[in-house]
Amino acid sequence: MSTFQEQAKTVMPVYFLGHGGPNLLDDNDYPPDQPIAKGLARIGDEIKNLHPRGMVVLTGHWEAGHDSLQINGKSPQSQPLIYDFYGFPSWLYKEEFPHKVDPKLTQQVAKLFLDHNIKIDIVDRGLDHGAWIVLKRAGLANAEFPIIQLSLFRNDSMEKHLELGKVLAPLRQQGIVIVGSGMAVHNLPDYFEAHRLSSTSLYPYVIPFDKEIDHAIINVPSNDRWEATKALAHSNHLNKAHPTIEHLLPLHVVVGAAGPETSAKKMLEAYQVSVSWSCYKLH
Repeated sequence: MSTFQEQAKTVMPVYFLGHGGPNLLDDNDYPPDQPIAKGLARIGDEIKNLHPRGMVVLTGHWEAGHDSLQINGKSPQSQPLIYDFYGFPSWLYKEEFPHKVDPKLTQQVAKLFLDHNIKIDIVDRGLDHGAWIVLKRAGLANAEFPIIQLSLFRNDSMEKHLELGKVLAPLRQQGIVIVGSGMAVHNLPDYFEAHRLSSTSLYPYVIPFDKEIDHAIINVPSNDRWEATKALAHSNHLNKAHPTIEHLLPLHVVVGAAGPETSAKKMLEAYQVSVSWSCYKLH
């Protein structure tokens, strides 16, 4: 039987996905034949066709310590999902996401950080909605491979999250897909205000900041991607695009995990009021 430490035939890509809210699972809000749901399903199909040995997912909804991490998968049984959202229809709190876990994969990931003198605790924790909602919409329920979740650091350092991704990079040679789940633009106060006013107009910062991400991920030479992504910290649009930064940091993890001399592709582009659904693949 293969182990996670073995070299895989294919070096796995890394993905940054927009996860939106739990109503992503509502076909009335996100029809399967429309760009957002269709694009996520296409990404899910691509991942399944890679036949990875496992997936490590990070979201903007799990932060551990300032300098320490947590990872789930202590027990071989998947834990109950976390319904970390409020005020949605009752059926969403009954949704399930059947998936495998594997303590061996969890231990392998944890060892990478321990080898870099980064404290990490192995815990039993269910997937939060930033993971299971988007993965379910992508068609990855009952996937043949285990899915484990790793936290972010509880700090706003883009550099530290790039470094976090760099630690994960060797997993790609071992058949492990790395997914960062957040939002390219994520301003919920403006979103709720627009809803109150029944406005569907895009806020003026959405596309400019999204295009700054495109530039950092796709347009600059791949060896400069690290510095370009870190430079988003100085964008004039950052504070509006991300009043809090936790939904952007999974992008930095993905860039760190991809490393230099890799190609990048935008897999999905869609905007809603004050959010961007942009999804990227780096390989």
